[in-house]
Amino acid sequence: IVKKSKSSLIRMIFGLVIALLLLAFIFIEIIKDYIWAYDIASVLYSLYLTLFMIPKKITNNLTEYDYFELENAYSDAKDEHEKLRERFLSTISLIDEGVIFYENNYTEVFLSDRAEELFGTGKSLKFKEHLNSIDPSDRAEYQKTIEHISSRSNNYKLKYRVIRNNQRFWVEEKGEFITVSSKKSIIATIRPLDTNVFKETTYFAIDSLYTEDKMYPLLKDLLATHKKFSFIVFELSNIPEINRKYGRVAGNLMMNDYLKYIKTTYQKEVSKVFRLSGICFAMVIDDDASYVDFHKALITKQSLLYNIKIQIAGVDDVIKPNFGVVNYSGNKTTEINNIISIANKLLEEAKESNRRNYAVFGE
Repeated sequence: IVKKSKSSLIRMIFGLVIALLLLAFIFIEIIKDYIWAYDIASVLYSLYLTLFMIPKKITNNLTEYDYFELENAYSDAKDEHEKLRERFLSTISLIDEGVIFYENNYTEVFLSDRAEELFGTGKSLKFKEHLNSIDPSDRAEYQKTIEHISSRSNNYKLKYRVIRNNQRFWVEEKGEFITVSSKKSIIATIRPLDTNVFKETTYFAIDSLYTEDKMYPLLKDLLATHKKFSFIVFELSNIPEINRKYGRVAGNLMMNDYLKYIKTTYQKEVSKVFRLSGICFAMVIDDDASYVDFHKALITKQSLLYNIKIQIAGVDDVIKPNFGVVNYSGNKTTEINNIISIANKLLEEAKESNRRNYAVFGE
């Protein structure tokens, strides 16, 4: 356990000298006349062993042996930590989303390069300073969401507006609760949703819809085989009002979430959803069970068809759809344009009605 230092070398030389003296007393007969010197050397050597060679406790439970083992373990742990740090930073640099770290019980915020670019602030700042980058209308909902994240409710998804260079744009943040050194922390990703600011952004549920030209071949095949189906035209009628109140991006976000629900719930192998114009869409349902579910939702004001909560900070509103529904029994021969025309007339009837926001033909 001798360390490479002057004091260690001196101790080592001192110990070797005393050991040699003792060996001399043992093997050289003449020196035995000086027994008193032998006794002194023995005492000095015993003292040397006690003070320098026998491991000392440098704390209540830690000896020098333990200390040097800890040094080695610390060095290994430091190397492993550096590897993990480099891997983590490299991973962050590869993803398109920004990364936000809420640290020290959410009092401090650290932003990755991409997140710093989105917010237009520094990399490291206080949470109160970070709040200034968020639109005042969305700030209270945002702060409430962050502060209520815990091990019981350990993740969240939030849409809100960011202010950068006096310009507002929408972002989506998804976060996960973690604990670091017994302190609450959050790691979150953030991505822009505004196509006017970030051209690579798309509204997937809207953009992935079938176009109107795909609708005609499907209707033609169903009519040719006299298969029973329902053709539904629906309009998200209050989107223009939402655009005026909250901005076009908010309207697109709400349409996107509503259409995601429609596609997930009613689109099957043959049944499809089509986009006809900005806020007008069509849906073909050829599955009896799916239509039964749709009809129940259609006549129930409390159904999700009318009450999907769009989770956007600072925006408290719902989409108000209107529906025109044509049920084709398969028994009569008719034209595609005739079915489409009837559905559009029923949609207008539903929009003008004060009693209900749907009209059905063929029940």
